[in-house]
Amino acid sequence: MAKATKKKRTVAQEVDDAAKALQKYVRLKAADDNGYCQCVTCGVVRKWNDRMQGGHFYGRRHLVFKLFEENIHPQCSGCNMYGMKTTKIQEAYRIYMEDTYGTRRIRAMQKLAWRAAPKLNLQEVIEFRREILRKISKELQRIGNDNTFLDYIC
Repeated sequence: MAKATKKKRTVAQEVDDAAKALQKYVRLKAADDNGYCQCVTCGVVRKWNDRMQGGHFYGRRHLVFKLFEENIHPQCSGCNMYGMKTTKIQEAYRIYMEDTYGTRRIRAMQKLAWRAAPKLNLQEVIEFRREILRKISKELQRIGNDNTFLDYIC
């Protein structure tokens, strides 16, 4: 019987996995020592993994920002999934971004949003994801959660 060969993963698949890990890391990094973080648009406070998501200021359709940490912040599921379609929530996110990074940085990001995404090297994306997973592990230890999260996603 022939040996089953494992299919090679594409750059796009690795980018998607790295993006998911980055969104988890952003929520964990923003969480306090008890694991609670605040939605940047409505202010609700929840456990980092309880209906909290990594919301993008510029949507994921702008591939240049898919793995850009400054573009991703904790948002409750309501604001991220439905609220970003409303002007009120979009404006709240803009205010948060300007307070955090400044108007000049937001303008620079706006110019970057319409550029073509750079070609990503498979090894670079894999290493980026590994680094994010290491950071996630440290954050989980910080909040006192040594579950098998990393075993699950590796």
